[in-house]
Amino acid sequence: MFHRTLAWYYSDHIHDMPKAVKHCQTALFLARENRDYRGQCVTFARLSWIEWLRGNYTAGQAYAQEAQKLARISGDLCQEAHGLHLETLFWQVLGYYKHCISRSTRARTLLCQCGLSHGDLNSVLMNSQAEVHKSKSEYAEAHNIHNQILQKVLGVHNPYRLGFALMNIAEIEVFMEVSKDLIQEKIDASQAIGKAIKNAMLITACDTIQADLNLREGDMSSLLFCKCLQFAWGNFSEVVSYCLERLADNSRWEVSCHPFSWTTVFLVHSLKLKQKLEIHKALQFLGEVFLRENDDEVTATCLFTLALEGFSQMDVHRSRAECMIRLGDICEKNSDLLKARELWEMARPLFERSLQVKQIQDTDERLSGINKDVKEQHKMHLAQLAELSLPMGKIEEVNDSSEDEWKGENIGIVVVA
Repeated sequence: MFHRTLAWYYSDHIHDMPKAVKHCQTALFLARENRDYRGQCVTFARLSWIEWLRGNYTAGQAYAQEAQKLARISGDLCQEAHGLHLETLFWQVLGYYKHCISRSTRARTLLCQCGLSHGDLNSVLMNSQAEVHKSKSEYAEAHNIHNQILQKVLGVHNPYRLGFALMNIAEIEVFMEVSKDLIQEKIDASQAIGKAIKNAMLITACDTIQADLNLREGDMSSLLFCKCLQFAWGNFSEVVSYCLERLADNSRWEVSCHPFSWTTVFLVHSLKLKQKLEIHKALQFLGEVFLRENDDEVTATCLFTLALEGFSQMDVHRSRAECMIRLGDICEKNSDLLKARELWEMARPLFERSLQVKQIQDTDERLSGINKDVKEQHKMHLAQLAELSLPMGKIEEVNDSSEDEWKGENIGIVVVA
């Protein structure tokens, strides 16, 4: 118990992971000597959490599975649920969202069986489910779950849970394009709690969301992101990934003041940690670099297509739509108007699913413009055909729809003998 407590102290408060691991190893040795299955289970769970923080996902997942095995041996349903929660974290970052949902559901069932369905661990499992929805850009569902967690936390005195609940809602609302003032209130409240309880992780998480909000509002300074990176590197892989993703997305920055090398760093970091969603986002961002910096449409098309395949497999709505928009832009530039329109029409409902109002408006403008261009292209082709002296007769245009209803499908060619 003594060494497990020290491991918790060093991992969650001092952020000295090597010392935390050392005390875990001592605790594990003593628990094995005494055939203490529950003690071994709790220690493996702590090791799993430490490896999660450090980004060592393969080792962490193995520890989580070992914790579940020992929990079943000792008949501890609560610890088995905790082990399932830890395993869920690793499946999420590896992009296996169905595995996440199934394990979270199983864990919550175990908590019901032991009468702990209203405890902290149940809220933690709800948070994991919200994270899956967020990863898939199902922001309404994620926001709803986080609000449920907030209502539960407000009924008890738990500043730690309250701070993270507010922070999670603020993060989602940045994606949902909620007004800056409403988001700022939650960030300020969460950060004040973090400072009061001296939780560096919560303070840094609030800083990253503040930086993201600032960027959304047009502030092109990367200093706050870099400050968070400096603190988190080597200790909090989730914060590192969050910052690198924002820095790597060149579509959000002015090209003149932002180096595209961040995109390469993000790709390398994601590959090292085997983060499936982040790897495909990095490929998408790299496509933007080739399109904007080098005007290399061939390479950009390959990268956008590869990213789109990954997003489709994971069912990530917003990122799929963004790739479709870019591929449509390239098709339009190369006069493949029908393919461009098809891609943009597929992108629109995906933006609706992820509540991206501005991008829906941009897509509608694209579709409105291309419908006119397609009509003009058809007229031009008909005119070219009419100029040909075909022996079978002359060519006449048939258009049986009004200007407002026209979408490019109704023009036909009739040969008059």
